[in-house]
Amino acid sequence: MSKENKSSRTPYLLLSAIAFIALGVAAIMFSGPIAGMIDNIIKWVVAVILGIIAIIDIIAFAKDRSKENIKNLVIGILALVAAVVLIVMPNLLVIVIGVLLGLYLIVEGFFKVKAAFNSKKGDTKAWFVPLIFGIVSIILGCLIIYFGIRPFAILKIFVIVVGIMLIYAGIQNFVNLFFNKKN
Repeated sequence: MSKENKSSRTPYLLLSAIAFIALGVAAIMFSGPIAGMIDNIIKWVVAVILGIIAIIDIIAFAKDRSKENIKNLVIGILALVAAVVLIVMPNLLVIVIGVLLGLYLIVEGFFKVKAAFNSKKGDTKAWFVPLIFGIVSIILGCLIIYFGIRPFAILKIFVIVVGIMLIYAGIQNFVNLFFNKKN
């Protein structure tokens, strides 16, 4: 890379490094309010989409009230109920999905642990691999249930992770800036 190209990238690297680090720190410091905004945006976007689906399907049934078209009415009513539930009890869906996924991982983990002990009895050399995966699966299942009951905590953790990634990107740009000057 020529000296001209390196020096033209210097302001970009410096500004982007500062911006990434500042945004990352802000995301970590204000993770609660940011998570609240994300929660509200997602809730309302999904509720509006479900409402539009409900209106379209109910209108389609109203235009053609045939027996074959009753599925549109059922889908429309279910979408409308889901939209109302999402607005009234926004965390219910996240809680149910989190608990079910966590329970699945826990059950799957116990089956892996059982398979590991069965493999050990059969003198399998790698019997510990399913044991490790089983234990990790059980731990992840418990964590998902724990955080699934607290859906806001998941969003807050997500915002903090994004903040850490932004800080990391900023540090990378600072490192690239110094290596560009030395080369």
